Amino acid sequence: MLRQLRPFIILVGLFVLASLVMEHVNGRFWMNDFRVYYMAADNMRHGLPVYGEVFGEDTGLYKYAPVVLYFFQPYTLLSFQMAGIIHFLVIGVLVMACFVVIEKSLAHFANGLPRLALRAILGLLCIAVLLVRELHMGNINMGLILLAALGVERFIANDRRTAGILWGVVWLIKPYLLLMIVPLVIRREWRVLRTGAITMLVGLLVPLLLEGPSSGWELIREWGHSMLYHTQVMASPDHLTAILGKYTGMAPSTLVDVFFIAVAGILLTTFTWRNTRREPAEAIGRMDRSFELWLAMAIVPNLVITDQQHFMFSLPLILFILGYLFTRRDLSVLGFFLLSMVLYATRSSDLWGRALENKMVGWGVLGSGNILLMLVAWIVWRSWRKHIAKPQLD
Repeated sequence: MLRQLRPFIILVGLFVLASLVMEHVNGRFWMNDFRVYYMAADNMRHGLPVYGEVFGEDTGLYKYAPVVLYFFQPYTLLSFQMAGIIHFLVIGVLVMACFVVIEKSLAHFANGLPRLALRAILGLLCIAVLLVRELHMGNINMGLILLAALGVERFIANDRRTAGILWGVVWLIKPYLLLMIVPLVIRREWRVLRTGAITMLVGLLVPLLLEGPSSGWELIREWGHSMLYHTQVMASPDHLTAILGKYTGMAPSTLVDVFFIAVAGILLTTFTWRNTRREPAEAIGRMDRSFELWLAMAIVPNLVITDQQHFMFSLPLILFILGYLFTRRDLSVLGFFLLSMVLYATRSSDLWGRALENKMVGWGVLGSGNILLMLVAWIVWRSWRKHIAKPQLD
C-alpha cells in the first residue's frame, strides 16, 4: 500500500514544505493554536496557571484536558520557532498516516479498490483549504482524526482493546466525539466501551499523580469551567442552528442545540439498530460498523460550536465516496458529491476574494456542504451495500 501511495506521500510532503516556506515568506508563521499548547505546557512545567490565561490572541485560552499538556512539554525545551516548525511537519506526517489508515479500513470490506494514489490525491484536494488553515493554526485535529480512524480500523479488525484505548484518548481530548459511543452501545460493544472508559479515567488521574492531588484536582475543575466558557463565547456560522436561523429567523439557544443533538442521537441509534438486523455477510458488517462511526464523527461539527478545521472529521466519508466512484459509474452520486465539495472544499478568500468569501461564511456553506456530503455518503452506503458481498466489485 505504501508503494502505491508513494506519489501521494511525495505530494503531501511538497505541499507541507511549500506551505511552511510561504508562511515564513509572508510573515504569517504564527501557529496561534500551537502557541496556546506550547505556552500552557510551559506554564504547567513551571507551576503557573494553565486555564483562564490568554496565550497569544484574545481567544487563546487552553481548553483541553490537563493530561494533553504532558505531550507538549518536550516542545517547551525548544524555542517557539523551532518547536512550531517541528509541529508543522508533524501535521504533514499525520496527514499521510490518516490516508493510509482509512484506506486500510476500506480494504477490510472492499479490497482491491483501484487507483489508490489518485483517490488519495483527490481526497487531499477536498480538504486542502481546511488543511491549510490547520497548518497555519498548528492545531491537533489531524492527530485526533488519525486516532479515531485507527480506532475504526482496529475495531473492524476485531482488535477491540486497541480500539477502546484509541477512542478513550480521543474522547478525553474532544468529549463531543462521545457521539461515537451511540453505535457501540447499540451493538453492545461493552469491551470497547469499558476499555475506552478506563483509558479516560487514567488520563484524568495522571495530573493527580504528577501534580499532586490538590493541584491535579484543581486543574480538572478548571478544565470543566473552560469547556463551558468556550461554548458560551464562540460562534460558528456552520453550526446547524446558525444555518437554519439564517433562513428561518430561529434564534440560537442551548435548548435548540440539545434538541438537534438528541435528534442526531436518535437517528444514529435507529440506523445502527436496523443495520444489526440485516448483515448477511461479514464484509457488509464491517462496512456498516465503519460507516456508523465515520458518520458520527462527521456530524459533530454541525452540532457543536467549533472551529472550521474540525470539519476535516468528514475525511473518512470523502474517501469512502471516492472509493465507490472509482468502482461504479454513478453520475447522480458524482454530481451531488461535486456540489457538496463546491460548498465544503472551496470556502477560501484565495479562490473567491475576501468579499465573497465573507458572504460564504455568513451563508454557512461549509456546514451546508458537510450535511450534503453526509447525505451523499448515505446514498453511497445504500448502493454499495447491495454489491459489497460479491467476491469482486463490478
